[in-house]
Amino acid sequence: MSVLENGLENAGKLGRQLFDLNNETMVKFVDLSTENFKKYLELNQTYVAKLPEVNDVSSFVELQREYGQNLWEGMQADLRARGEIVREAVEQTGALVRGTVEETAAEVEAKEAA
Repeated sequence: MSVLENGLENAGKLGRQLFDLNNETMVKFVDLSTENFKKYLELNQTYVAKLPEVNDVSSFVELQREYGQNLWEGMQADLRARGEIVREAVEQTGALVRGTVEETAAEVEAKEAA
């Protein structure tokens, strides 16, 4: 097999690996979105359940503050989790690309040495 054929084979292998990684990453995003949507619904249900307990403006403002705080914390956690997913995907992509480049370079050196 020629160096060009090996390079094309390695590129095809890398493409498949990157496709699989992309698919896994998207599944993680979908799972995270589903989980966060459930948390958002629970937060809203809790908020609506507490509304009948509101007797005055100050208790309403306090309930709103609590709701806003919980919503903000949930958004921050979501962004951190998404950032971690992206970080992992970038690291894995780098490792795959480096591995393919090193493998192809080793094949070229072996071919030249022969």
